[in-house]
Amino acid sequence: YIRPHLLKELWFHTGTACNLSCDFCLEGSSPGDKRLELVKLEDVTPYIDQAVELGVEQFSFTGGEPFLAKDLVKILQQAAEYAPCLVLTNGTDAVQKRLHQLVPLLKSRYPVSFRISIDSHIEAEHDAGRGEGMFDLALQGMKALYDMGFHVSIARHMADGEDTAAVEQQYRAILENY
Repeated sequence: YIRPHLLKELWFHTGTACNLSCDFCLEGSSPGDKRLELVKLEDVTPYIDQAVELGVEQFSFTGGEPFLAKDLVKILQQAAEYAPCLVLTNGTDAVQKRLHQLVPLLKSRYPVSFRISIDSHIEAEHDAGRGEGMFDLALQGMKALYDMGFHVSIARHMADGEDTAAVEQQYRAILENY
């Protein structure tokens, strides 16, 4: 038995339900998936408390789609009183329907940031995996969060042998023109 003495980052899996059905999903999440029930504030509170005692430096949230969890904003409000928070999301409908609920998070003691999945800088490639129109919807969600004042970043697929600098420049061009 090893007694932990320091915790840098604590990840919460918010559930396996997702508003999309991506065939490449590592989790196998999809609409209505209930392998892992959606997390509730009462589920995470003891873990947040324990993490704080261990000096946690960041809380991170992933799923499925975290924004399908009705308590997510309450969870973020609580966690952001103790450490920065990062939410991995697809940036589409589930986020956009709740943008108004996120406003209080801008005044949290620690920042809440979002990492949006945009698999390719090529719209057709992204939409092939996530569904028609999802590229634009994800960019709309990313822009809305950014315009509100949140820090946003991109999670993407990387191809073997890619020219990473060139691909990153192509992403920049899309974001600058959006």
